[in-house]
This record gives sequence, C-alpha cells and structure tokens, in this order.
Amino acid sequence: MLNRNRYAVLLLALLATASCALAPRPDSFSFVVFGDNHGSNQVFIDLIGKLDREGRDDLAVNTGDMVNSGRPGDYQKYLELIKKLKLKVYQVPGNHDVAFGGDRYFAKYFGPFYYSFDHKNSHFIVLNNAFQGSFTARQFAWLKNDLAKTDKENIFVFMHRPTFDPSEIFDDYVMSGRETVNKLMELFQKYKVDYVFAGHIHGYARAERDGVVYIVSGGAGGPLHLLREFGGFYNYVRITVDGNKISDKVMRVYE
Repeated sequence: MLNRNRYAVLLLALLATASCALAPRPDSFSFVVFGDNHGSNQVFIDLIGKLDREGRDDLAVNTGDMVNSGRPGDYQKYLELIKKLKLKVYQVPGNHDVAFGGDRYFAKYFGPFYYSFDHKNSHFIVLNNAFQGSFTARQFAWLKNDLAKTDKENIFVFMHRPTFDPSEIFDDYVMSGRETVNKLMELFQKYKVDYVFAGHIHGYARAERDGVVYIVSGGAGGPLHLLREFGGFYNYVRITVDGNKISDKVMRVYE
C-alpha cells in the first residue's frame, strides 16, 4: 500500500511538471507587422483573411501608406476593411496617409502621430518620419525620454521610412538626414532595442546592425518594388515573443 501511494505521488508530480511545461508563459505572445497596402485592394483583403484564419496573434502594426491618398474617402474604405480583422491594429503614419491634408484624418481616426504602448513584457514605439520634416527635434527628445523610462524586457520600434535599406537596392527610399539617422540608430543600440520595423519599400528585407534587427515589410498590397528573389512578394512578418526570446518569420500572402 505504501509503494502504491508513493507511485501515485510521483505520478501526480510528473503530471504537474508536464502541465507547467505545456502551459503558455504569461509573457508569451505573437504579433504581426505589415504595410503599404495602399488602399483596399484584393491582396490586402486576402492578407486579412489569412490572419483571421490563423487566429494566433495578439495585435498588428501597419507600417504606413494604408491609403493611396489622405482623402477622407480613402480613410473610410480602410477603416471598413480593418474592421474585418480580428486584431487591434496600431497605425504608423506614411507619406501617402498624410498627403493632401490627410494628417487631419489620421489624427481624427488614430490619434497622435508618434506614441508608445506596452503589451505584456514588451514596449512598442511608433515614430513619425513620413516626410523629411516629420521627425522633429521634439519627437527625438520624446523618444529618448520614452526609451529611458521603460522597464520592459523587449523593445520594438516602428516607422514608415527605414533608416537604411536592408535590401541595398532602394537607398533613395530611406529616411532623410543622415546625421539624424545615425543618432537614431545609436539610440537604438544604446537602449538595446530588439527590432525596428519599417515599410515604404514595397517588399521584404531584413538586416542586423549593432545587435538590432531591422525589417522592412511593405508588401501588403501596393505595387512591388523588389524582384521576387530579392524580397519582392506580398508579405507580413510574424514576431513570436517568449520571455526575452524573440523570433521573426516572414509570411507570404500567397504560397
């Protein structure tokens, strides 16, 4: 009888250990990044459908150029479309979004042009560099203060124009003002930013510099810039977070 009780206790302990191992950690989650859908085209509709069928992500970030122009009709079409997506979508202002007075409608529907928020153990920062004068000294000071204050384990930054072109093909599509860009990348390195996401270049590219991963995901529907073998395919990127372990995977809208 004693041995039987001992085996029962051991079995229960093993089951409890296995249950803990299988249970998702409270700081485990995934999110997706996409951009440059340029309106409500079929590619973006298919992307939304695919994300809804997968049903595994906590949130999404659009890296900008969600509309073809900043006109109110374009914004209305986009808003109707993302209602179908069963995720909270955070918006990054792109040059097409704020053109033709679109800055008014971006502010009306989405709020500030740069901001930050927390999700579980991670800090998310959205910046505005849609045009040459968009990334102001005031925004840079805000960013430094925001990075200094966060105590989250992981940091993700989002902008429309990349600080450099990871594909090394469209260098004229990057953020202007090299001195400012260099200071920005130094700041990312100093505060151990994990990932920096951008769009503007229509396709997919990835590179790592000074311990920071830079990803361009601009393949949500706009005409592709890159050749297929160099990242010219419709895509979104899924980021999986498990504590301080982060992985990224580019997902093709069409296999």
